[in-house]
Amino acid sequence: MKEKKKFVLVVPTVVIVLAIAGILMIFYNRNLKDMSREDAKSLAQKVAIIENISCEIVTESNEIEQGQYVVDYKLKDNKMVYRTDYYTIYDNSDKNTKIQIDDHEKIAYLYNDYKSEILTFKEMLCTVEKMLESNEYNYEFVGYETMNGIKCTNFNLSKEDSTFNVWLDRENGMIVKIECYYHVLNSEEIKKVMYYRYKIGNVIDEDVASPDLTGYSTIQL
Repeated sequence: MKEKKKFVLVVPTVVIVLAIAGILMIFYNRNLKDMSREDAKSLAQKVAIIENISCEIVTESNEIEQGQYVVDYKLKDNKMVYRTDYYTIYDNSDKNTKIQIDDHEKIAYLYNDYKSEILTFKEMLCTVEKMLESNEYNYEFVGYETMNGIKCTNFNLSKEDSTFNVWLDRENGMIVKIECYYHVLNSEEIKKVMYYRYKIGNVIDEDVASPDLTGYSTIQL
């Protein structure tokens, strides 16, 4: 009877030890193990399926006279509105229509030759994925970091004339921050930093509705 009791006690202990080991292994893989180039590429590819997003991109550069500029995007159901300090563009890829609004001058520019800004925006979000797919860039894992409350993976992509320090959201693959360094021979290094502030799934129909052009002059382009 005593031997049976010992066996009963040993089995749960082994199970607990194995469970703890499994948890530690998961923690190691998620938080300590270096992220490979393939894993980083798989993470970056998640961005391609995003169809509803608001994204404000703040760009700082030593080339910009005012130091920085901001562009705000809202995308939902193949309709997008994006705003700069100077104009607003309304793009509807289902109807192949694009309107640029100058609110200061009360002018609406109607594009006859449609070229999708939505496609350009999506390509921009997938920039890191394309760089990871290219053999042109060397990959170097830096580490894991929390930035603005977002758990990120951080890595460098570099080639002879440029280096990109990238932070990706570990949940959805979105760019959180990217530092771009361009090495120009016999010239000052060009530095550009881009911050992405985004929310996924929060855009409603009213955010991307066509503009009311009452009181605006219209010009066909």
